[in-house]
Amino acid sequence: MHQSFLSVARYRYALYASLLCVAGAGCYVVDSWHERPSGGTVLGYTLGGVAAALVLFLMSYGIRRRSFKGRAGSTKRWLSMHVYFGVSVLLVATLHSGLQFGYNVHTLAYGLLCLVVISGCWGVYAYLRYPALMARERGEAGRDELLTQLKEVDGQALDFSADLESEVHDLIADAILRTRLGGSIWAQLRGRDESMLLLTPVREPGYSRMVSNRGQAALISQLAKYEATSRDAGARHALHRLLQISGNKAVLLRRLQRDIQLQGLLQAWLYLHLPLSFAMLAALVVHVFSVFYYW
Repeated sequence: MHQSFLSVARYRYALYASLLCVAGAGCYVVDSWHERPSGGTVLGYTLGGVAAALVLFLMSYGIRRRSFKGRAGSTKRWLSMHVYFGVSVLLVATLHSGLQFGYNVHTLAYGLLCLVVISGCWGVYAYLRYPALMARERGEAGRDELLTQLKEVDGQALDFSADLESEVHDLIADAILRTRLGGSIWAQLRGRDESMLLLTPVREPGYSRMVSNRGQAALISQLAKYEATSRDAGARHALHRLLQISGNKAVLLRRLQRDIQLQGLLQAWLYLHLPLSFAMLAALVVHVFSVFYYW
């Protein structure tokens, strides 16, 4: 039975993290009755030490994950701890600061910590939502199978256009050549179809022009014009079949583009989370050094 990393050991690590937050908040309230909260009080240093220890523990997850050698249970336990204590460290660090911020490295370290936690929360959302969406978009077929189907559809289109006039065959070949999957990182994340088509007026003199073939719409429109102006029954049948094939291709392309988009969204947050984590660690080191050296 599948178990989410959030519910490992009956939410044990959520309970531990909650107890840590409650204990820290309680001590903060009690201590504030005696002196103004700040990072320089006994409690402030204590909370700062706890926050620094949590940061080092959380940063070790990436190293620890590579040593499990396929033990899924251990991976889920560590991931569960990483998530819940990753959220709790933000509260501990906030209490440590005493809500005293300024234009200095201390506030920089805190701000980077906030960004790391926010990006981590986005990662949790992505891993909970996108795999299910990807499975639903793919259906029973994986990406490789969808690509194989796309190749077969293109082959069928070339076969049906082989006996038609050269303009139609060239149109099909050009649509296949200019079909775009993936593309730039931005295009992948948007899930935008950037396919193009070199369009020539149907049986009329004129200049060819490059147009968007998003969703194979331009190709389908051009084939429909050829079918409407054709006087040969066999050619009209072949063109009608090409229209069906082009529609099937549009569906396959949409499924593949959606799959690529979801995969990109699933992984993109790491390109933000990891650099921010190391930047935060560097700022934390400077923060700790400056506190003990200058204070």
